[in-house]
Amino acid sequence: MNKTFNLLFYVKKSKVNSEGQAPIYLRITIDGKICEISIKRTIHISKWVAKAQKVSGSNEAAKSVNMYLKSFEQKVYDTYYSLIKPKSRS
Repeated sequence: MNKTFNLLFYVKKSKVNSEGQAPIYLRITIDGKICEISIKRTIHISKWVAKAQKVSGSNEAAKSVNMYLKSFEQKVYDTYYSLIKPKSRS
């Protein structure tokens, strides 16, 4: 059971609103199958650091979004590992 599992946060530039804000999406890839979901947060495109997959800056708004990204990522990993771990027999 050799599975590949990857996460990628990105800004969907094709959905920029009138204020220059774009939604942040999470792409989950498992064995080449892709699922994309919105994380229900928007950010100004100029504040997004694609390589680091986070918001630039040290203000409270940037820290809040980055903390949300980390907790969201951890929930996804926890869920994935709980689904793939072998069930113990009682």
